[in-house]
Amino acid sequence: MAPYKTQYKYLVILGLSLFLTDCSVEKNTDSTRFYHNMTARYNIYFNGYESFKEGVAKVSSNSRDDYGEVLKVFEYSDPATPSYCRSNMESAIQKASKLISLKSMTAKPDLKDKNDISEKERELLDRKEYNEWVDDSYLLIGKARFYKHEFKEAAALFEYSSSTANDKGIRNEATIWLARVHNETGNYTESFRILSELNINSENSKTLQSMHSSTMADLFVKQKRYAEAIGPLRSAIDMTSGKKTKYRWTFLLAQLYEQTDDGTQATYFYHKVIRMRPPYEVEFYARIHLPGVLDVNTMNSDEIRRELEKMLKDSKNRDFQDQIYFALGNLAMREGNDEKAIEYFRLSASAPSINQNQKGRSYLALAGYFYEKPDYIDAGMYYDSALYFLDQNYSDYKVLKTKSLNLNALVSQLVIIQAEDSLQKVAAMSEQERNALISSIIARVTKEESEGRTSDYSDRYNMGQFYENERRSQNQIDQEGKWYFYNQSALTFGRTEFRRRWGDRRLEDNWRRSNRAVVAFMQEDSDREINRQGPDSGSARLDYKSPEFYLQNLPLTDSLLAISNDRIADAMLNAGKAYAEKINDPSKGTETLETLTYRYPQNELVPEALFNIYRINKDINSAKSETARQKLLANYPESEFARILSDPAYYEKILADQKMAESLYLKAYDLYSAENFTEAVAVTNDALVKYPENDLSPKFMLLRAYCVARQTDERSFKEELNKLIKAWPQSDESKKAGEIIAYLNQKLPELKVEEDRAIAQELYVADTTKNHVFALIIVNPAFNINQATFDVISYNIDNYTNKNYKTEGNQVDGKYIMITVSGFPGYKTALDYYNGFLVEKYIRNISGSKIFSFLISDENLIILNDDKNPDRYNIFFIENYLK
Repeated sequence: MAPYKTQYKYLVILGLSLFLTDCSVEKNTDSTRFYHNMTARYNIYFNGYESFKEGVAKVSSNSRDDYGEVLKVFEYSDPATPSYCRSNMESAIQKASKLISLKSMTAKPDLKDKNDISEKERELLDRKEYNEWVDDSYLLIGKARFYKHEFKEAAALFEYSSSTANDKGIRNEATIWLARVHNETGNYTESFRILSELNINSENSKTLQSMHSSTMADLFVKQKRYAEAIGPLRSAIDMTSGKKTKYRWTFLLAQLYEQTDDGTQATYFYHKVIRMRPPYEVEFYARIHLPGVLDVNTMNSDEIRRELEKMLKDSKNRDFQDQIYFALGNLAMREGNDEKAIEYFRLSASAPSINQNQKGRSYLALAGYFYEKPDYIDAGMYYDSALYFLDQNYSDYKVLKTKSLNLNALVSQLVIIQAEDSLQKVAAMSEQERNALISSIIARVTKEESEGRTSDYSDRYNMGQFYENERRSQNQIDQEGKWYFYNQSALTFGRTEFRRRWGDRRLEDNWRRSNRAVVAFMQEDSDREINRQGPDSGSARLDYKSPEFYLQNLPLTDSLLAISNDRIADAMLNAGKAYAEKINDPSKGTETLETLTYRYPQNELVPEALFNIYRINKDINSAKSETARQKLLANYPESEFARILSDPAYYEKILADQKMAESLYLKAYDLYSAENFTEAVAVTNDALVKYPENDLSPKFMLLRAYCVARQTDERSFKEELNKLIKAWPQSDESKKAGEIIAYLNQKLPELKVEEDRAIAQELYVADTTKNHVFALIIVNPAFNINQATFDVISYNIDNYTNKNYKTEGNQVDGKYIMITVSGFPGYKTALDYYNGFLVEKYIRNISGSKIFSFLISDENLIILNDDKNPDRYNIFFIENYLK
């Protein structure tokens, strides 16, 4: 028998060899097609598809639904999807690509009589691919690329499959996947066209029907067309299998009914989710949503409230208390109990949370309530908080951010008005009334602290804190200004704003300096007031239990009251425009602007206010608009706003000038990029002459400085940067110039000395006929100011007993200490004092701090208090007084 077995074995091997040799993909027969289909399916495709399924399972297990907002139809819409499944999808792509490479059969079958063939044989000849699993592999690669969010590549594969696959089922599936690509990339019109033209009906498989319906639902949900999404989603639920998919889509369906204000259906489907016995978290959220859809007229709200309160006490809900409070707030809101709802929303916002989006939603509920009242100040605060906690992927994040910015543009002005009115009200009290008010505030603060409560004095009581809020809001105003001047419709106001702030003057290096004396005088007056109060007055102003803390910045003089009124008028103008343009409340905007014209009829902002009343009401209240127009033309005919109304060509010229300035800047920049610096400088100079007040001027100046840097030396470069800083100190370009100068000063300190010498010559005037004071400068803010002041006083007592010299000490801006001696009858007496005072001998300086002295006139002292650079003045003093 053995010889026969051996012969049989060799016959089998020979037969297999002949079969395999005959199964080349280049030979298309029934047997070769069978062989390559079988090996493709079980040897390659199976492994690739298993890898794909593992990747999909990872996406499902890792993605986290936020049940507080409308669910995504598909978990793969999570931006993190590629990170969950990348390796599995790459493996699937590799396997499917291998199948296509090794098993694709494109050779035509060899039929005996091609002239006499059946319909089936004709169909066989017309095929482009004869391996059934090649089409599946192309589709698999497309789906794997889709899960990697490589949508462009996936779309190409789906388009190929939908047009070339032999199997109609594969063509239909590929078409649906192509629509899903368009959904994910926001091409909703194309997705709708594809899905509408695709004929999927009951003759197709349930899987394909579910795919089609769920993709249509996804299309509508992504566009927030929730009512239209309900039908296809219900169809998808009926056709799908899989517990998780069913309870997710049922939950989503309840949410869609909730979004469309169908509380009855929403309630039904939330209850249905609970009956489906999903994981506890899903059941919890279904119960949490029920109060928000409750019909208080037909259902028992007390029962739901008791259930929620019971859930609060359950230890396993400890991490969900914020959401339970939120649900209670929704329930109270539906019952019409706004006060209780606000209390619950605040409890929700303050509760410990593992879900930052929920905290954001709690603040959002508060923001929406106060916005509708309307209480814009509180609404703005809560919108800011909501944006802080909400994830940037939150569905309405961009819309909310825009709304918050618009609201802040208004609120920042309302806060200024509120603050200045409060300060004026307190300032108008009698001294007795004011002191009584402050005493009651201090008593309340002290009581709160004694009871262990954190005092909120800094927000509610500190009169000076209003100015800190103003400073913060001013940062927001500055941000607004960046886009304001690029807004074509606002350009006409640029020149008026310039003149209003700085007057009609030529654009020169020192054109802003006229205001320095005023600012310095106010600062000097304030500093002297501090000194009169004694050495500890500065700390008293920081002690919220001292009266001085609440007295600071009160407009107690006529000049300070005028400044306060100007701030209110400016804020009213900005608030009026913000109401109309950003909050879409033209009525409130008009009211605010009219209040400005009545309250401050002599203010220089009245023409602009009248112009905005005219503009806001032009299309909605023609009578009010015409009244404002006539007042503007009659009372302010020479104003820029009257010129805009009376001469349309003037407005067109402003726009034309802006476009020309932009064109010149682009030209100058191109020349700079081409390293044609001479021509670039010529263009910038031409632009600065033609458009000196244009918002592009600081950009021209910075570009010119860069050109000079490439042509000359550091000194010339620094001079150009200083010109920019002096002309446009608040611009971004000025800040950049300051950074460059700081670097140059560090690299070349001699340039700093030269610069200080030049600036000092420009700032100060040497005049020995003026009254002078002696100033001692200690360049160490931590130096014992009381000890140093005592040393100077001791020197005066020892050497000038009969002289009534006045000694004052002050720490300046946290940078240095300045001790002044005044009361000299003339310059010669002051100089004798200066020569006799030996710093090393009379000032105890254990720390070895830098100390120097000089004489300075009252006028120059005002400027120094503004400049806050005693080293710079000392250079001037030595070169102009001692040489």
